[in-house]
Amino acid sequence: MSRKSISCGGGKLIEGPILVVDGAATNRITLKVRLAAACYQPLTARTGAEALEALASARPSMVLIGGPPGDMDAVELCRKITARAEVPVVVTVPQEQRIAALQAGAAAVLDTPIDEMALFARIRGLMRNQITDAAAHVPGLAEEQQPFLAATPELSSALLIAGDAGVGLNWRHALLPRLSAHLRIADPERALAEAAVGMVPDLYLVAADIAQAGDGLRLLSELRSRRSSQNAAFAVVLDPRRQDMTSVALDLGAGDVLTSGFTSGKAADEAALRLSALIRRKLAADGQREAARRERSLAWIDPLTGLPNRRFTLPRLAEYCRTDADRGCCAVVAMDIDRFKEVNDRYGHAAGDTVLAEVAARLERAVPAPGFVARVGGEEFLAVLPGMSEVQAAALAQIMRAQVSGADVRLPGRDRTAALKITLSAGIAFHQQQAGAAPVGHAAMGHAGTGQPLAPHPDEGRAAAAALLERADAALLRAKRSGRDRLMVWREDAAA
Repeated sequence: MSRKSISCGGGKLIEGPILVVDGAATNRITLKVRLAAACYQPLTARTGAEALEALASARPSMVLIGGPPGDMDAVELCRKITARAEVPVVVTVPQEQRIAALQAGAAAVLDTPIDEMALFARIRGLMRNQITDAAAHVPGLAEEQQPFLAATPELSSALLIAGDAGVGLNWRHALLPRLSAHLRIADPERALAEAAVGMVPDLYLVAADIAQAGDGLRLLSELRSRRSSQNAAFAVVLDPRRQDMTSVALDLGAGDVLTSGFTSGKAADEAALRLSALIRRKLAADGQREAARRERSLAWIDPLTGLPNRRFTLPRLAEYCRTDADRGCCAVVAMDIDRFKEVNDRYGHAAGDTVLAEVAARLERAVPAPGFVARVGGEEFLAVLPGMSEVQAAALAQIMRAQVSGADVRLPGRDRTAALKITLSAGIAFHQQQAGAAPVGHAAMGHAGTGQPLAPHPDEGRAAAAALLERADAALLRAKRSGRDRLMVWREDAAA
């Protein structure tokens, strides 16, 4: 069975399935019924062997080990599952096996008997994480993204927010030898102030009750709502008498909930393991987001020159073409390196790449923001110049040409005499005008004319951009045919 979404009740879609493993038939049936009633898609397995088979065939989104399977220990099964697949495992084990289960890779450890509210809060939290991970995936890639190697725990940081300084010091004293992270103590105001300026730790450890009951949970909610801190890991510390708030804390975004008496012995060891797991998951999620950002960047950045490519440029140009007339016209300059094929044929492609990269750098330096230069073909470049008058844009186009031809380009691995003089042919066209192609000589600029403003409907921006590019290309072609190393301005009365 492949992973899929199912509908339930009022049409709500739930990702599944969830694999339930328990050697006791009554427990399996009970968990299956509860999960189905909550609109999850449960699968069941009686033994570890059945569970491992289902892991391969059904690809569950989560595994819930409710009790010992019929053929192996629950901790052993957890270890085998986490070694074979990246799937969260929730394990229900006796108190004395909790640390072993965490060391085996369990995403969460529950006590027996199972607290149903806490169980479903854990499931919801783990499902949220999976949805976030899926959102970071870049669709359309030819290959799967490489697995992210998380940074070492020594590079991580944690902020302890206990309200009482003495309690915070006790937390730090207990965790310092057990948790490979830089630990700091802060009050809620400082935590919020630091988050506002981007000083965000990998992990927030927050007391549920600080000055008043529940104000730590309100702080958690506030930090989770802020863009700067929403991707941090969160753990909440509850008073043993407030365990009924576990599901509330998890639903507010806490990755785990600890009991306040975790500062010594095995309780501290377990707490450190759970917090380490939160940090690892957070770092892994950071890596996935960064990988997704890089892949998106590669989709619209030319790797040789670092300039935007055509895929980036066309939508931006369409936006500029939808700009109101009172913000000025938009010009585009289509440029082509003269006789570039001869560079490749005579000096090799490495020399050609050097010329392309150097020309791109010179053009980019010449164009002020919000304008930009893009590489739209082999030796073809396009400058998008919004908000400039026709005279200003034509003058800048001549400056770009002069930047390219003003100094020879030195070739790699050759002596100083191996330098090439590079020239550009260019064609310029303007949005909000009626025009055709008239020559502008080696150093002179031609008059573009005033024309009539174009006011395309918002839905016509793409068509207007395509027409603008077509005009600039036609002007560039005239520049090439007129002898190269010149700028031509599109004017309608010159169009053939």
